Amino acid sequence: MALLNRSSSRISGILLASGASRRIKSTKQLLDWHGEYLINHVIKKILESQIDELFVILGYHYTEIARVIDTRPKIVDNPEWKSGKSSSIKIGVRSAEKYCDGVVFFVVDQPFINKAIINTLIAKFRNSTDNIITPRVNGQLCNPVLFGRKYYEELIGLSGEQGGKEIIKKAKDIGWVNWEDKKLLLDIDTDEDYTNLIKIYPFSSS
Repeated sequence: MALLNRSSSRISGILLASGASRRIKSTKQLLDWHGEYLINHVIKKILESQIDELFVILGYHYTEIARVIDTRPKIVDNPEWKSGKSSSIKIGVRSAEKYCDGVVFFVVDQPFINKAIINTLIAKFRNSTDNIITPRVNGQLCNPVLFGRKYYEELIGLSGEQGGKEIIKKAKDIGWVNWEDKKLLLDIDTDEDYTNLIKIYPFSSS
């Protein structure tokens, strides 16, 4: 099969940051990560990559969180955030679709996101016919994941707490990126996760 000419494809990032922190006492987005808010740390790391533009989807405590963002991504309010993860995916795709040929989904509680993995996903998309590019560490699928325009309609059609995994399970055109850095698997779901990660990694890491 001939490769698509995707060398100049525009890729947008969608940072899912609208949910409440049900298992953390504090607002997760505003946790301190080595002297900066966690959300600002994650945004900074994404913007170091080849992402063309970044859409940050907020909902819970919108005003409080939007006020502290110290870079200039496109901030999108999701008033339906209580209805589940899919509401942020939908509004993210609808916000980005006219600008790009693919979207990369990020989560706000993944502090070890870095430009190396993001740029690897983008390069694989631009140099293949695959329409989903996803990393895996020791065989375990993890974020971030890139979806080509082919899947925008299916992403918009998700409901409730459904996420991209629902699409990945059925897809045939997936490009896997085997990633060695196990820190990509680490996220902050609980106060214990947060305390442990800060202790184990006392300095911000790329």
